[in-house]
Amino acid sequence: MNTESDILIIGGGAIGLAIALELRLRGATVTVLCRDFNSAAAHAAAGMLAPQAEGIPTGAMLDLCLRSRDLYPDWASKLEAIAGVSIGYWPSGILAPVYLNPQSSALSPHSLAHWLDKDAIHQIQPGLGSDVVGGWWYPEDGQVDNRALVQALRVAVRELGVDIHEGVAAEALQQQNRRINCVRTASGDFRAQHYVLATGAWSNELLPIPVSPKKGQMLSVQVPGGSQEGLPLKRVLFGEEIYIVPRRNGQLIVGATSEDVGFTPHNTPAGIKTLLENAIRLYPALQNFPIQEFWWGFRPATPDELPILGSSACKNLTLATGHYRNGILLAPVTASLVADLIWEQKSDPLLDHFHYSRFYAGSKPINATPKMLQISHPSESGRIQGSSLQMNHSLETLPSDPLIIAGRTFRSRLMTGTGKYRSIEEMQQSIVTSGCEIVTVAVRRVQTKAPGHEGLAEALDWTKIWMLPNTAGCKTAEQAIRVARLGREMAKLLGQEDNNFVKLEVIPDLKYLLPDPIGTLEAAEQLVKEGFAVLPYINADPLLAKRLEEVGCATVMPLGSPIGSGQGIKNAANIEIIIENAGVPVVVDAGLATPSEAAQAMEMGADAVLINSAIAGAKNPAAMGRAMALGVEAGRLAYQAGRIPVKVYANPSSPLTGTITS
Repeated sequence: MNTESDILIIGGGAIGLAIALELRLRGATVTVLCRDFNSAAAHAAAGMLAPQAEGIPTGAMLDLCLRSRDLYPDWASKLEAIAGVSIGYWPSGILAPVYLNPQSSALSPHSLAHWLDKDAIHQIQPGLGSDVVGGWWYPEDGQVDNRALVQALRVAVRELGVDIHEGVAAEALQQQNRRINCVRTASGDFRAQHYVLATGAWSNELLPIPVSPKKGQMLSVQVPGGSQEGLPLKRVLFGEEIYIVPRRNGQLIVGATSEDVGFTPHNTPAGIKTLLENAIRLYPALQNFPIQEFWWGFRPATPDELPILGSSACKNLTLATGHYRNGILLAPVTASLVADLIWEQKSDPLLDHFHYSRFYAGSKPINATPKMLQISHPSESGRIQGSSLQMNHSLETLPSDPLIIAGRTFRSRLMTGTGKYRSIEEMQQSIVTSGCEIVTVAVRRVQTKAPGHEGLAEALDWTKIWMLPNTAGCKTAEQAIRVARLGREMAKLLGQEDNNFVKLEVIPDLKYLLPDPIGTLEAAEQLVKEGFAVLPYINADPLLAKRLEEVGCATVMPLGSPIGSGQGIKNAANIEIIIENAGVPVVVDAGLATPSEAAQAMEMGADAVLINSAIAGAKNPAAMGRAMALGVEAGRLAYQAGRIPVKVYANPSSPLTGTITS
């Protein structure tokens, strides 16, 4: 059993350890979980403290960076005193050479910067490349040895009694009523009064926040026989697409690439070649220095390249992630702001600019996205664009016949999706005209901002549409379980705190997209244990359907035919058996192409249908959405009315008695 602390910090990089240090100094008991120290963002850094050299524009981010840079002298001294080792803090200034003269050297990017012409910059820093025509001098920027910093933080927090668990990766955040109950790991559950998410590039494995890894490759060379007095380079060179950071021991750090390759590890010839070419152009002498080392790391990037700081949707969870290129620089101010927020209940106004909600509904989107669509029931009058079909027909002609799934009631028996549309606007219109109340969303595609899924959080009114997160793209049960947990967190972030629904898809077959029955059952059993309302997508297998019902699934969702094939219902006999034996709602999913096929499924006794491709791929998706709604309504009414029996012989509709005879 793991001991409960006041604070549990998930993430043992520079940010997590800096927060741990600050909270411990204020009297909190702190535990840190560290999954993989060697691949943290600190290893894709050179330790530059360069808010001005980086050209950060005036605004909240520059204010945050300048405040943190100003904290560094005292913070470094305090850290070194506790750890007993140097972190290499060096307010050396930063020189930013350029290859083209700016339009006006009088207009410096920052008031404290100084322009140096070609003669001046080559005199101040001998050995620069011949292409350098001038540059900016930033006297207040500096550097710290990033590796020494992180090692000092590890020593300091241990010295102060912080409990660090190495090699322990958080697998899930268990929540209830907007509170984290525990962090689940392979080493057991960890509990605390308050939690901090500081997992950097891995953050969206635990919460659906838009943080993705940017790989950075780096290398170092050694100045031959370099002592501090004899160093040919004593200032950081911040060039175009390259920087060179001198250390006092004669080492030169060269970096860094910025690659959108996921968590692909290792250095590459192309990456190292780019670094060397750019570095040699800036400082040619470097080509003759012996190479010491190559390495890489993963920076946590957000869409706007700003960090995510402050409170979260959970009352006892604080976010401190997404620092991208500025994690080392921002460590002191992040630690101070987070400690103030958690331990003193003081929220600095600066935090408002970095709140996670800027990426979700109710906030201004970072990129231009469609305005949030207000969903209204299709009984309201309206006209489908491009069609003469009047939307004044009411779905209220149905008798009181709600669809109930996991205790939740819905009027519409048509579920739709958000994929494959040509535009967000077409998707919005189709959802309105269909009258659906359940919309399925591919969690992985939203997280990666796949084409067609950008701005989805802002595009729909999630107070009126029930989100059905799905695990599309998952090939194994393990993947599906992890994505389902993310989907639940995504729904919470959009205001659906009690949404525990998940459409379970485990599909290793990329040609026919047929679900894996064994993986589906395995994932369903685990997700039911975790409190999910599981809606599993399956082949039309009556035995599997019954087994899934027995393990606690909220519905079963047999396919009519392969996804997107438009073949209609090819396995009606098996679906009828599933319907006959089911004690939970049966939703026919996949392959339906026309309203008549939707009606057929409903006439068979299905409780609902899920249709995406047929609507999204239609020439007029909005009109097809309405047509599908009418087909579902007609099929359900027909099923309730009861069809006439099938007979071998004819049975005339006119009476045979009382006829006129000749």
